Amino acid sequence: MKRHLILGTAGLVMAITAASAQQKQQMRDAATHEQLAGVLKQQQANDPLGELPRQEGKDPSKENVPQDLISRSDVLCFNGMATLVPKKSILALPARFADRVGIQPGAKLVGWNEFYAANRGWLTSQEITLAQARGEHPLEEALNERLAKSTNVVVSTLQGGPISKLQPTPPAPPTN
Repeated sequence: MKRHLILGTAGLVMAITAASAQQKQQMRDAATHEQLAGVLKQQQANDPLGELPRQEGKDPSKENVPQDLISRSDVLCFNGMATLVPKKSILALPARFADRVGIQPGAKLVGWNEFYAANRGWLTSQEITLAQARGEHPLEEALNERLAKSTNVVVSTLQGGPISKLQPTPPAPPTN
């Protein structure tokens, strides 16, 4: 009997709560087509993008687009596993590991983290800054010396993931 009393009381409280919530809602008419068209016209009149001048010429985002991911990547492959790294991300490639660049038949494609974890004996990552990756700042001289003496394949990374490293651009000559 106690159980029925508790359940009955809980149901009564829920019904009262639902009824009071319905009383608080106000009914309103649906928007008409004319009202919606007026709001749209007002938003279009206040659009800040409409004030910008139109650009003429070819769309640069559609020019010189590589055909596929493979053409923009180098493939590291060893022991039945392969991974893709961006072109120009391999900072050091000793001659004895040159055969590990390129796809081998039957290799399973895996992500960078899995491949790197399985191949740390011959593969090293080198964290670089975004400015260095863009070629705005050169690598430190000490790092260049270590790369020249490295016995491992060294891949440039940014926050743990491989990234291309562009050659530093020489500073522009001063104009007088």
